[in-house]
Amino acid sequence: MDKNNYDECDIVQDLLPLYYDDACNSASKQLVEEHLKSCAKCQKTYKELQDTTIDTMIQKESTGVLERHVKKEKNAAYKAGVIIALLLMVPIIITFLVSAGSGGGFGAFWVLAASMLLVGALTVVPLTSSHNKLVRSIIIGIAALLLIMFFVDRMNGGGEFILWSVPTVFGLSVVFFPIVIRQLKLPVILADKKALVTMLWDTAWLYLTIFEVCNHSGDVEGMRGGLLTASVMMSGVWLVFLIIRYLKVNGWMKAGFALIITSIWIAFSNDVCALFVENKRQLTIASANFSDWAGTTCVNANVFVLTLIIGGIISGILLIIGFGKMLKEK
Repeated sequence: MDKNNYDECDIVQDLLPLYYDDACNSASKQLVEEHLKSCAKCQKTYKELQDTTIDTMIQKESTGVLERHVKKEKNAAYKAGVIIALLLMVPIIITFLVSAGSGGGFGAFWVLAASMLLVGALTVVPLTSSHNKLVRSIIIGIAALLLIMFFVDRMNGGGEFILWSVPTVFGLSVVFFPIVIRQLKLPVILADKKALVTMLWDTAWLYLTIFEVCNHSGDVEGMRGGLLTASVMMSGVWLVFLIIRYLKVNGWMKAGFALIITSIWIAFSNDVCALFVENKRQLTIASANFSDWAGTTCVNANVFVLTLIIGGIISGILLIIGFGKMLKEK
């Protein structure tokens, strides 16, 4: 070959990787294709580029190394979980033997066993579980906590377990139920309604808590007032939730509607509660007097009026912005 052919081979050799990745321009592509028709050396180089066997082997090997590493870590975590579980069994066995030998009953044994279950939920379960570690830890932890309450209640003569457990479950549900339900697979009809299920769950436990606390003390009138007050308060929460979740408008308008409803709810919920619970007609904002911030009634009225004014202005701005964006989209 003459010098020009050698120069062309050098150029094509440099262009082949780009040609293989289809990253060169049309002129370079045409040059490479014309040269490949008559140059056996460059054809061989191009065929070597097309052979991805080595790349595939490297990829498989790297994947295998990662999988073996993950498996090794899981085995180590599992072994650590088993060791911790065995260590937790030691005080349980000792307490069992002491309780059996002393003849004093097994109350302390059951309380300790439930306590170790709670510790296990926070330590052993995350180490030994491969899926939904947090959810399993939460469920087993709450179950262990309820068992502790149950056995402590039995040691003290019984009768208080429901009173303790219902408010406890309600309080924990507010924090942990959204986490749990997010990880659960619900039936198809409820798959996109997890937020609604959460609201229903928390509302039901709120009513159940009021019922159990008042029923335990025999305060029927207090139960009626508590349930009515809860209904008034939850109505505002539910309205805001339904607007944010289901109203078919943009985020600006949702925020505007939610803010104005919240402002009205803050300003008048106390008056509505007084009407339903005490059969008392009142309008707190009628006592507003911005020159008097000493009396409780005036302070409340002033705050409610300011809430309505500020909330109304901000929500109006949000609604205008949202309406303008909606018109632009159309």
